Amino acid sequence: MKKVIEESGTLAVFHRMKKLRAMGKDIVNLCVGEPDIPPDQDIEMAAVQAIQAQHLRYTPSEGIPELREAISLVMQQEGWEAEKNRNLIITAGAKPALFTTLLALLKKTNEVLVPVPFYPSYAPMIRYAGAKPVYVPGNPQNGYKIGSQELKAYLTSRSRFLILNSPVNPTGSVYSPDELQELLKFLEKNHIMCLLDDVYRHFIYDETIKKDISRILKPFQQSIILIRSLSKEFAMTGWRIGYVVAKEPLMASMKTVQGHIIGNAQTASQFAALKALQNPDKYALPLHVFNTRRNEVIKALRQVNHLSIIYPAGAFYVFADIQSIHPEKSDERVCSELMEKFGVAVTPGSAFGLKGFIRISYADGNRLPEGLDRLVKGLSS
Repeated sequence: MKKVIEESGTLAVFHRMKKLRAMGKDIVNLCVGEPDIPPDQDIEMAAVQAIQAQHLRYTPSEGIPELREAISLVMQQEGWEAEKNRNLIITAGAKPALFTTLLALLKKTNEVLVPVPFYPSYAPMIRYAGAKPVYVPGNPQNGYKIGSQELKAYLTSRSRFLILNSPVNPTGSVYSPDELQELLKFLEKNHIMCLLDDVYRHFIYDETIKKDISRILKPFQQSIILIRSLSKEFAMTGWRIGYVVAKEPLMASMKTVQGHIIGNAQTASQFAALKALQNPDKYALPLHVFNTRRNEVIKALRQVNHLSIIYPAGAFYVFADIQSIHPEKSDERVCSELMEKFGVAVTPGSAFGLKGFIRISYADGNRLPEGLDRLVKGLSS
């Protein structure tokens, strides 16, 4: 029987926005997690040069050796044991990395712990892999993050993975070094692997916390599967390059599954990624730009009476509780009215498993002040 998989809630909003724009309606984008700043010209030129040099053929399934070497050097600088021919592979973005990992390592009897709110693709991927997603409600008093206390009630003998995303999409919450250490110790004690979705790591606004997190993760490498992407950090969303780092015994089946699904990540994009990772400090997006946008969003939302937000220490999202200002309406209806009546697109919290919220993205700053003005008017109406 064919499996029924629901459409991603984030993509549904995006597709609706594109449809209305095609009909001539003016919609400001505060829904998509895609930076508007283009990749550095050096990155673009590396792809052009790769094409001109006829680097257009298949690569090894795990990626070109030069890029794997660059990733291993980046990871080693953070204290990770990462070797290009042993325990890392290049993927076509973070989504295929997640999907490949779950398909390769899950059994039908397994359960995967998923903190709520969550990235919309997690549950469909888990179900497609034949396993069961188990939703763990986050603590509303702590930015909807979870700890061992929240996990205990949901552990069973079938628990295999916890998917942990920090900074969190959609809340922007960041697990502190102490919170991570407590959580990872608990998982290790209970023989549960942490599938760490680390795509927003660059967008932790406190550099001290970012360095401390690397220090905390180091002793737990054997129980972590690390997934990263160049999409957000280097504005390479359409280039489709990500990677997985994990202990060596897990990699063989992951390489095999990837070989069957995608063969290899796009070849010219791999050479562009190589350029980016040879000097990540130079080519990564400037954090101060997004920090300024974050402050602008928070300031604007304070104009809306009875609206409460989760303070975003990372990523480029603000998650706002609209239940007190629109108790009679669903979050989907509020978002629909904001788009159609006020010309601003935001994403309903129900897309992330938490009703009564909306997610505002400030990844695209092109018309941010105008979009915030429309949003404030719409929420206040």
